[in-house]
Amino acid sequence: MRADRLLSLMMLLQNRRQMTAEELANELEVSKRTIYRDIDALSVSGVPVYADGGPGGGYSLLDNYRTTLTGLNENEIRALFMLTIPGPISELGVSQQLKTAILKLTSSFTDDHNEHANYLRQRLHLDAPSWFQANELVPHLKTVQEAVWQDHQLVLSYRRNNGDVSERTISPYGLVAKASIWYLVANTEKGMRVYRVSRIEAIQITPIHFSRPQYFNLAEFWVDWVTSYKASLSKYPVTLRIGPDLVPVLHYYLGNDVRALVEQAQSDSKGWRIVDHTFERIEEAQTNILGMGASVDVIEPEELRVSVLKLATDIVAHYSR
Repeated sequence: MRADRLLSLMMLLQNRRQMTAEELANELEVSKRTIYRDIDALSVSGVPVYADGGPGGGYSLLDNYRTTLTGLNENEIRALFMLTIPGPISELGVSQQLKTAILKLTSSFTDDHNEHANYLRQRLHLDAPSWFQANELVPHLKTVQEAVWQDHQLVLSYRRNNGDVSERTISPYGLVAKASIWYLVANTEKGMRVYRVSRIEAIQITPIHFSRPQYFNLAEFWVDWVTSYKASLSKYPVTLRIGPDLVPVLHYYLGNDVRALVEQAQSDSKGWRIVDHTFERIEEAQTNILGMGASVDVIEPEELRVSVLKLATDIVAHYSR
């Protein structure tokens, strides 16, 4: 472990030119005292590390010292640094290993190559969670990952949407991260299933090894499953009359797909337009329509119009007390 850390320290100094003991300690996730010992060890082994104790100083390598491990072209550098963008992959516990690998691979970069890497860092950042969506707790993710890596069956207690918890034995084929939410794709006695990892209450890896079908393709399965899942969702069609002040911002409420419908709809003399839209359920329709205020009328169905009126009346009564 120390040999890997010493190599990482040397690569950091080579790539960053100069770093303080505190910066090195934070990067390598060790104490400053450990950094002092590692610097001494590098010096004893012949690596030309020197310290600048003045303001803004730190540790550096001699300018003419460079190790050469490999070389990459510009496009490969950009692809490589895409791996360092924050995202769900960090939850698998490979962040530090990835940092070390990146340092080793980039140790032979020229200044121009390092500029390409910095160029990418300043222009691309991934914020995986959706707006106002907290990261889900996935305490069993690493156990699931281990079973997937080793092709071992799992026994898990799983909480369904209605809160019921049941135990099942599965063969875990793969993990999928969608908008920072982890899903487990597995084979069961009832066929292929998809589980939300955050709903796993308890888990145990069994010694039973399963054989993964050669024809199975995780990416293709996921595309097909998502398509089927969307098609299976309940549908609640509505007809709305949209006011002119709401037209430019309607996509914020109903999604980008509604843009074309609004553009095609003819407006009346006051600029109002009739638009058809489909929600998953009546509760979703109520919430969105109430948020649009007086700039929308519900044409159909009548039950939605009545329910929105009741909710609005209840809200007025509540705040009038």
